[in-house]
Amino acid sequence: MSPALGSLAILGAVLVLYATEKIPLGITAVGACVALVLFRVVDFATAFSGFASDVVFLVGGMVVVGTAFMESGASQAMGEAILRRAGTSERRILALTLLLAGALSAFLNNTTVTAMFLPLILGMGVSSPERVRPAHLLMLVAFAASAGGMMTLVGSTPPLIVQGVLQKAGLPQFGFFEFGLLGLPIFLLLLLYALFIGYPLSVRLMARRSHVSPVAPVPANPHNRDRRRMWVSSGIMGLCIALFAAQALPIPAVKNALPPLGLTAMLGAVLSVVTGCIGDTEAYRRMDWNTVFVLAGSLGLAAGLDKSGGGQLLADWVLGALGPSVSPFAVMAALTGLCMILTQVSSNTAVTATLAPIALFLSQKMGVSPHPFLMAIATGAAASFATPVATPPNTLVLSVGYKFWDYVVVGGLFNLLCYAVVVVIVPLVWPF
Repeated sequence: MSPALGSLAILGAVLVLYATEKIPLGITAVGACVALVLFRVVDFATAFSGFASDVVFLVGGMVVVGTAFMESGASQAMGEAILRRAGTSERRILALTLLLAGALSAFLNNTTVTAMFLPLILGMGVSSPERVRPAHLLMLVAFAASAGGMMTLVGSTPPLIVQGVLQKAGLPQFGFFEFGLLGLPIFLLLLLYALFIGYPLSVRLMARRSHVSPVAPVPANPHNRDRRRMWVSSGIMGLCIALFAAQALPIPAVKNALPPLGLTAMLGAVLSVVTGCIGDTEAYRRMDWNTVFVLAGSLGLAAGLDKSGGGQLLADWVLGALGPSVSPFAVMAALTGLCMILTQVSSNTAVTATLAPIALFLSQKMGVSPHPFLMAIATGAAASFATPVATPPNTLVLSVGYKFWDYVVVGGLFNLLCYAVVVVIVPLVWPF
């Protein structure tokens, strides 16, 4: 078997394992790198090149910085302050919570952000059960956490994967806030949708139920708040954000003087540990190793597909099936739709890791820019609203009494709106 066919056989096995999750995603991704070497598809350096990627260090560093920010109590203090200002009006609480959840999710893990608001809103429901019904709010808060993650490079895993694919291919990468050109319109659309469509739908769905199982309030972060740690962790988070923002400035001299994104994140991680905002043992324990391994492994697989010729062969097959007259827009629209369907029942990390390299090879075969394809895939894979298993935030709030079809009704409509936004905005901002 030729190296090209061998790499495609490994890709096929990875697709099956990603879809079934019989093996943890991280193990599957690393296993693909091992298989590339064992079956002599590519050499060791190529197969495991993803572990040296700047993007991998960006993920690891920001997990530590974000965890320190959460553990210090700074993020909860922010949430509680805003919720106190909202009073007991459900719609006002929803508006402020959505804004804060989206803003935090642009820089923190969306599951962590959802978990932060869960005890706050459940607690309000217990203290004022006649005025605040958590089931009216929490699904939409989970959606806001996912949508907020679309606004920056570190907001969710799909942008990091497509960034890594561009980096490994030696192509210009997306700016840190460039994802916001598409993510911000989607988040603003979510705000309007949640307040005027999603919230009334949730109220109506819950009203049809004679009984919704009560949920005990989840205890807030038990760590005693240390004002010094809160200020220091906030300062470190602010420093990282400022350096990320500076990278987006269109001034070459400034960009050249700044550390790479991965180094900035690792600087923040080191400062978080050295200043005592988080212990080294806790940093290791809270590290999202699965995401790190999926990201590094998928980049290695992409490099293997590239060097072996498997990616080019697959692109030839796909374009041959679509026909010679297919337009780049049609391919982009099809990839976006496929992403949005698959991500409702599978990990968005796995979906992106699978489709991003294919999109790169398709763009090269068609002679067009890969950026619109990859931006559409990153956003489409993150648009996980229509099922309770589409993303961890959706699953986290399921316990307040939602049913599977509640997500289909409330989130499915928003998914269709997201698709329309993506296929309209992407070609305008990132031409083919």
